[in-house]
Amino acid sequence: MSKGTQSTDRLDQQVQLLKDKKNIILQGAPGTGKTYTTASLAVRLCNPSFTELEDHAKVMEEYERLREDGQIAFCTFHQSMDYEDFVEGLKPEIQDGHVTYKVESGIFKRICDKAGKATGEDIISCIDKYIQQIRGYENRREISAKPDKTKLLVWYTEGNRTINMRNVLYESEKGEQYAPYQPNIDKIKAQAIGKGVENNHTAYANAFIKAVKEEYHVEEGTRTKPHVLIIDEINRGNISRIFGELITLLEADKRTDGGAHPIKVTLPYSKESFSVPSSLYIIGTMNTTDRSTGAIDYAVRRRFAFITLEANREVVEGSIQDKDVRTKALALFDEINGKGAEDKTSFIATHQAGDFDLEDLKVGHSYFIAKDLPELQRKMRYEVIPLLHEYIKDGILQAKEGDGEYFSAWEQGECRGPKQAEVSKDPEADKE
Repeated sequence: MSKGTQSTDRLDQQVQLLKDKKNIILQGAPGTGKTYTTASLAVRLCNPSFTELEDHAKVMEEYERLREDGQIAFCTFHQSMDYEDFVEGLKPEIQDGHVTYKVESGIFKRICDKAGKATGEDIISCIDKYIQQIRGYENRREISAKPDKTKLLVWYTEGNRTINMRNVLYESEKGEQYAPYQPNIDKIKAQAIGKGVENNHTAYANAFIKAVKEEYHVEEGTRTKPHVLIIDEINRGNISRIFGELITLLEADKRTDGGAHPIKVTLPYSKESFSVPSSLYIIGTMNTTDRSTGAIDYAVRRRFAFITLEANREVVEGSIQDKDVRTKALALFDEINGKGAEDKTSFIATHQAGDFDLEDLKVGHSYFIAKDLPELQRKMRYEVIPLLHEYIKDGILQAKEGDGEYFSAWEQGECRGPKQAEVSKDPEADKE
């Protein structure tokens, strides 16, 4: 399995967790890719047909399109944010020379309203899209037919009013493109919405409908399309105060349009009846080394699932094209973070202090990705070294004699000490 496939599989697992829990928090040290992962998750959830997840620029382009369409909203929590900013509050305005107050919705209420009202593509339009994807025998798909778990090949011939189907094991003298089963498209659509049946090929029509639903993530009983609220630095705000009584409504079973025990509340200012729709998903990010914030309380933790993003050496290795720069970047990554979880000789491991986990203190992989040596040197001088100085100042790393030698070497993009030649050796070098 390729790294790209592994990455997509991992992302799909995270998307499934988000669908199940409705609320997740990505936590990790600075530079571990939390912000970019939120964008990838939001795009994958909102547009399951988007497949170019390995292309950073295209992911961000699709993210921006979805944001402009209102399916994705973004905000950052901070210590002065409160319920009135996030949900709704009274805002002053001047009318006829007098100060009056009006109720103004916050970002959370606005996206809940959008998610509750927006209807997504129904099964009919999804069938039409799927048919275009299987146009021509060369674009045939393999689907499953229940209850006997038969595997079917399906494809569409331009101009026909039927779908071509045959068992994957079926052989005919008429050629491989012969289709003994040809359910009618209009009857398939009628069967999909419960207003008819493909009486000649009912089971095959059901198999086709199931394949379409799986392809486009069409859920039973709902036509709403997903909306995502991204909350950056979620632990920098007082979450219980910001959400107020709505914290209970975040639970999956308390949501409307899908929850087992939907709840509505009356908002204090507008007096409107309010609920959180099942089609709204919340993705928060949290910096695990930020000591300026308080801990997230248990009431909040119960309503979120947590995904930890770690500093990943493979990302550095796969992101740098220049061999010499890659060699230096990997050597620096190893010297600062260690070669693995058991490496206790790294800078982070030998300077660890306080009660932080070692993984929380590692410098994220994004700090080591550079296109050339000058960029790598700038990142070390102006980003990595200041970050480590801040950790030392905050007491989560302890200063040691000889730290200056490390910092001086890193500013040049080099490792410190006699181990450099061994540590920084490029595994590709032996192949040349």
